[in-house]
Amino acid sequence: MMGTRFGSVHPGILTYLMRQGQLDSRGIDKVLNEQSGLLGVSGLSSDMRDILTGIEQGHKRAKLAFDIYVHRRRAAIGGMAAILGGMDVLVFTAGVGENSAEVRAAACGGLEFLGLRLDSKTNARPSLDQEISTTDSSVRILVIRAEEDWAIAKECWKLAQSGTPAEKG
Repeated sequence: MMGTRFGSVHPGILTYLMRQGQLDSRGIDKVLNEQSGLLGVSGLSSDMRDILTGIEQGHKRAKLAFDIYVHRRRAAIGGMAAILGGMDVLVFTAGVGENSAEVRAAACGGLEFLGLRLDSKTNARPSLDQEISTTDSSVRILVIRAEEDWAIAKECWKLAQSGTPAEKG
């Protein structure tokens, strides 16, 4: 689940909507990519900061959006831990991961059986590229700056230095 994208949807829902004449392929694309996720569930916003404000104001759908978002995170963490046979580190990064102590705390909550121990004080005010797990946590929990703009800039620089002309589309 993301800001405007839900994440996973049973395909039967989509074919049902098409058969009923409620949505065509463009409509489904718009719903799945622009009107779902935090925005679709909350009815407020695609921005986690607005969702958290909505929760503080007693907005029930904002709370539901947050709960679904966190549920998806926990399921993904648990699923990956099962597939990998355990965990050494859990990394929070990018917009929500870097900036939302509430999401990090909720995502780690209930996963102590995997060895995750979040330091709530450090989590509340981390600096980027910092560990936020307790000293007795068997899994390190980190907040790492994504720096997506630098990754894009490096790839552009490599392309420019290679002398290869950009494709025209």
